[in-house]
Amino acid sequence: MKRILKYFPIILALLLIQSCGKEFLDVNTDPNNASDATPELVLPAAVMSAAGQFGSYYQILGGMWSQHWTQNNGSNQYKNIDGFNVLPTTLNTNFSELYSGALNDLKFVITKANESENWSFVLMATIMEAYIYQYLVDVYDQVPFEEALLGNEGNFTPHYNTGQEIYDGIITRINDAMALDLSASTSKNPGEADYIFGGDMDLWIQFANTLKLRIFLRQVYARPDVTQAGIQALYSDGGDFLSQDAAITQFIDEQGKDNPLYECDQRQLNTNTNIKASTTFMSWLIQNADPRIDYLFLPGADGTFKSLDQGNFNLPSTVSPPTATSRALINATDPVYFISEAESYFLQAEAVLRGYGTGDVKGLYDAGVMAAFAKYGLDGTAFVDAGGAYEYPASGTMEEQLEAIIVQKWASMAGSQGLESFEEHNRTGYPKYSPVPASDIAYEPGEFTYPIEGVTGNGNWAKRLLFPDTERSRNPNTPAQVPITTKVWWDQK
Repeated sequence: MKRILKYFPIILALLLIQSCGKEFLDVNTDPNNASDATPELVLPAAVMSAAGQFGSYYQILGGMWSQHWTQNNGSNQYKNIDGFNVLPTTLNTNFSELYSGALNDLKFVITKANESENWSFVLMATIMEAYIYQYLVDVYDQVPFEEALLGNEGNFTPHYNTGQEIYDGIITRINDAMALDLSASTSKNPGEADYIFGGDMDLWIQFANTLKLRIFLRQVYARPDVTQAGIQALYSDGGDFLSQDAAITQFIDEQGKDNPLYECDQRQLNTNTNIKASTTFMSWLIQNADPRIDYLFLPGADGTFKSLDQGNFNLPSTVSPPTATSRALINATDPVYFISEAESYFLQAEAVLRGYGTGDVKGLYDAGVMAAFAKYGLDGTAFVDAGGAYEYPASGTMEEQLEAIIVQKWASMAGSQGLESFEEHNRTGYPKYSPVPASDIAYEPGEFTYPIEGVTGNGNWAKRLLFPDTERSRNPNTPAQVPITTKVWWDQK
C-alpha cells in the first residue's frame, strides 16, 4: 500500500462529506486560497474529489442501473434511482462538486504546472480531467467544456459542448500532455502526492493509453472509423496498457477516512440494509457456482443467498421480509477503482477481436476473468479452462465472443465500477434484455429485466440523467431537458 500523506485524512474527510450530498463550496469561491497553493498540494484534493463522487452516488446509480443491486423493500433511500424516477435534483450536488471541486482543482494544477514546466503534474491532472469529462458526457450527453471554469474571467454561463466535441477535445488534451518531456529537469516526481500510482509515471502513461482505448471503443458504433484509427495508433505506439488497477486504496475504517460509498450509504445513514442483491446478477452467480458471491453479498437471515427482483421495492414485507434478502457487502476499506486491471484486459480483448489491435483475444479475455477473480484472492482458472463456465467461445461468432467479453466485464465491475458497467451495457446491449420478468420460468439468469416499479413504461430504459436544477436555474445556455430514456450520442447499436 502506498504511504499516506499527512494531510490525506483531512482532504478525505472534507470530500466524503461532499460526496454524501451536502452542499459545500460555491463554484466561484475559493476558501482555501488555492492561488497560493502548489500542484503538489492541490492534485491529491482533486483526485480525492473525483473518487468521492464516482465512488458514492454515481456508484449507486450505476450499480442499480447495471442490475447488480436493487433497492431494499423495507426502506426508501434509492427508490427514485431503482425505479427510473430521477429528477433534475438527482445527483445535483455531485455534479456541482465535480466542477467546483475536482475539475476546478485540476485546472489549477495544469495552469501552475505549465507555468513551471512541471510536466508530470500536467500529465496526471490532464488524465484525471479527461476521465471526469468522459463520465459527465456519458451521463448527461452535453456539458460545459471549452468555456467551463471561466468564472474568474467573468463567464458564469458557459456554453455546452456536444459529446462528440468533448470526446475529441479530451483525446487532444491527453495527446498533448503525453507529448511533454517527463524527463526534463523541471518535471518533478510526484511521489506521495500521487495517491494512485505513488509517483510511477510509467503507470500514468499506461493509464492514459487505457483511458484512450476506452474512449475510442465507446464510439465504435457511432464513429467506427475514428475508433479504428485511434486504436490502431495506440498499438502502433506500443500498446502499453494497464496490467494493474488504477485505484485509491488508502481508506481505513474510521469516519471520514473510509470508502465513500460505505461512508454515505452505511455510516452516515446508520444502516446497511438499503442495497440488496438483484435477481439479475445473483441468479447468474448462482447458476455458474461463482465463488465471488461470498465477496459481493451477505446471506439472508436463513444463511442462504436470496435476491430481490429488480425494482421490486414495494414488495410487502409479509411476502418477503427484508432480512431474507442478501445485502450488498460494502466495506469501509474497499478501494475506489478508476480503471481496474480486469477492465484493461477486457478492453484489449475487444480491440483485438475487432481487428484493431494485436494479440490473443482468448488470452486477454482469460486474463480479464482471472484478474476479476484475483481481486478477491480467488483463482479463476477452472472457470476459463476447457469446459469451464466462462470458457471463451473461440468457435462462436464475433458477436457471441463480444457478448462473452462484455458479460464478464459486467460481472467484474459489480460493487466497484457500476457506472462503467452501465455505460458498457448501453453501448453493447450486453447483458441482453429479458423478454420475460425474472419470476417467469423462462427467465435466463443474467438478463436485464425492467424494474417492477419503473415509471418510464416497460422497455423504456434509463439512458442518462437530467440536467441538474442548479444548472438550469443559473445558466441559460443549459440545453432543454429530454427524457432519461433518450440515448446519448454514442449509443447507436
